[in-house]
Amino acid sequence: MRKADLTKNHEKLDDTIDRYRSFMERMINAKRVIQSDQEKQDLAESVLLRLCANWDSFVDEHIVDCVNVAPSKLEDFLGVPVPDHPDKNLCTALIFGDSYRNFASFGELKRFTKKLLPDESNPFLKVKSTQIIKRIDEVYTIRNYLSHYSARSKRALHRMYESTYKRTNFIEPGQFLLAYDAKRLWTYFDAFKGASTKMNNWPVTSSNE
Repeated sequence: MRKADLTKNHEKLDDTIDRYRSFMERMINAKRVIQSDQEKQDLAESVLLRLCANWDSFVDEHIVDCVNVAPSKLEDFLGVPVPDHPDKNLCTALIFGDSYRNFASFGELKRFTKKLLPDESNPFLKVKSTQIIKRIDEVYTIRNYLSHYSARSKRALHRMYESTYKRTNFIEPGQFLLAYDAKRLWTYFDAFKGASTKMNNWPVTSSNE
């Protein structure tokens, strides 16, 4: 049975990150069509939300494809017999068919994939950089606030500002992202790209051959 091509997932994600980054560079430097700081901040927030959505899609697809290639732990995870070589559709149904899985942090994502994949075939474990992991977790703190505007998500974002950036006053994410010539925004782009690179350099090999 033909196995999933994991490289294609990375190519799709990396191309999307590069496209969003190029778009934001043009928008930040724009002088005519988009002039005001507020408009540029709104765009930065919107692009960050889309970046998270693409990362979520990549994660879901990559988990399925990795299990398709190395399915040896799937039966233990589910507690029921599964074929030796489950196809991608079956892997998707078995892993994500019962509920939407939302990973609150990169650590939670790693813990979940360890239940599904042997360590030697788990590319998510190759992301060990504390800076990459911390920045991706920060993005999701921002994403949660932008998605809900709840008091709880605002407090979590404010705590991030205080603990990591020593900022005591609350500002909207767009202003935060574009401060210092958008240094923080580019750092977040780099974190997702860096995670993809680390994972892509780790070949997932079949465990059921």
